[in-house]
Amino acid sequence: MNARKASQLAAKGDEMEHQATERLPPEDLSANDSPRKAIQSVEIGVRVLRALMDCPRDGAHLREVAEKSGLSRSQAHRYLLAFVNTGVVEQNIQNGRYALGEFSVRIGMAALARVEPVRIAGDNLASVLEELQTTGLLSVWGNYGPTVIRWIDGGLPLFTSLHVGSVLPLQASSTGILYLTHCSRALTRPVIAQERASGLVVSDDELERQIVQAREMGYATTQGTVVPGLSALSVPVLDSGNRLVATMSVLSRVQDKHFYSKPKIEKIRSAAMAASRAIGWQG
Repeated sequence: MNARKASQLAAKGDEMEHQATERLPPEDLSANDSPRKAIQSVEIGVRVLRALMDCPRDGAHLREVAEKSGLSRSQAHRYLLAFVNTGVVEQNIQNGRYALGEFSVRIGMAALARVEPVRIAGDNLASVLEELQTTGLLSVWGNYGPTVIRWIDGGLPLFTSLHVGSVLPLQASSTGILYLTHCSRALTRPVIAQERASGLVVSDDELERQIVQAREMGYATTQGTVVPGLSALSVPVLDSGNRLVATMSVLSRVQDKHFYSKPKIEKIRSAAMAASRAIGWQG
């Protein structure tokens, strides 16, 4: 048999196999073990990621991941290695701990951005930033506290270490003060304890003063406490149950002392209230 004839027969065989597969009912296709194995591997991988989601901010050792995911250390290590190679997980070279990596953050932020209330808040923030020609950020509550999920560059160039995925301090940021104002102590106290254990300590009396002020004024401000030289004004976005969905923050330089004029503050507050009403807030 010549090569041309063999090629034609092989092609005919492939076509017949393809047609036969198309005619198979769904139950026959699901009987194939390979897809089940692949799906099971994904499910096991998700167990590993969930174990990392529940770990402290500084990550978890291999044995902890294995225990929480119900795997042997060798199994857990293989999954972790695959996740490290793809950026889903990162490993601290100094202490060997594993934590969710940059790609996990990007996945989470992309998913959050599709949530309707968050999208609405982001759109309203973008509009007011364009009008004020400055930069701002949108934050929601994450595993470790207030987390930046959207950074919007406006007409004001800022040099800062803040970025999407940054966790803002409860005690020292305008965003944090709003979460202390609107959220339960059961939610915020563990984060405050972690901050104080790491050296960031603001007295309970001072925090209470700022909470009262934020509640009365409808916004919170800070000057240089998160990033030196940078001021922030944050406003709450609330849902139909008067629960805090997100915070919108408008940034400026500390030396621009008159940036947050009364008319500008009202514009910022109006943008947050418009976003809140769009998702059902009745205030």
